[in-house]
Amino acid sequence: MWASGIRTGAGLRISGPAIALAMALAGGLAGAQHPRTDMATPVENIAEAEPLPDSPGALLASSSSAPDSTADAPVVPVRNVQESTVERPARKYHRVIRPYEQAQPLDALEKVKLSLASRVTYGDAFGTAFSAGWSQWHNSRPHYGRDAEAFEDRLGALAIKQTSQSFFTYGVYAAAFHDDPRYYIMGRTMSPVHRALYSAQRTVITQKDDGSPAINWPKIAGIATSTLLTTAYYPKVDHGFRNESEAFAMSFATSVLNDELHEFGGDVFRLIRRNKN
Repeated sequence: MWASGIRTGAGLRISGPAIALAMALAGGLAGAQHPRTDMATPVENIAEAEPLPDSPGALLASSSSAPDSTADAPVVPVRNVQESTVERPARKYHRVIRPYEQAQPLDALEKVKLSLASRVTYGDAFGTAFSAGWSQWHNSRPHYGRDAEAFEDRLGALAIKQTSQSFFTYGVYAAAFHDDPRYYIMGRTMSPVHRALYSAQRTVITQKDDGSPAINWPKIAGIATSTLLTTAYYPKVDHGFRNESEAFAMSFATSVLNDELHEFGGDVFRLIRRNKN
């Protein structure tokens, strides 16, 4: 599809093989998953501040007094289970953690791997294609035109933009700020209104590696960085402070919508299957 490459704002063209190579490397990282089973036991609330619902809470306070040799090992965040039961470990490089899954700790390199592996999914591929189609239909940013070649350029440019946003948000900045880049589904144990408010806040409020709440600086900085980088390959008509500010706001709103889909998407599919039966 990208055999002709992508036209950049400077008149250059990013070759299709280069894009394919980048996606292949990301796919290789995605395939390097090896689930672990050496995880801490789920516990009840142990943090003074209210923990994030159905997500890794405060660290196990008694772990430091254990008589075995694990005292010097890296501290493992544990899920703060309230009404759900952990049944299996979560996939290590999966960005969405379900209520019945136990999250595993991530070091800096593993966060970078997650940021790339999370882009090699059917959901992200569909999202990129949908965004390109929507932009083509409305002839919106990036303004490549409305012919067949313009769609290829849009698709390639949006793939680069979204991959760079994932790389900086969930990889580079999450590692720098010591934040957990994953989304933890609250699940049906809470009311729909509570879940909707929770998922809407995740773009602004995240959690540290130790489970404590924090401002989601990686998300804010990641969107800003990837938006600024589009000046290297978007048409010149899309450059400028106003255009990039609008693009930042749109990416921020899209991130909120994505978290809502993560939270309620499973419920929608279950409802559809139930009606079919």
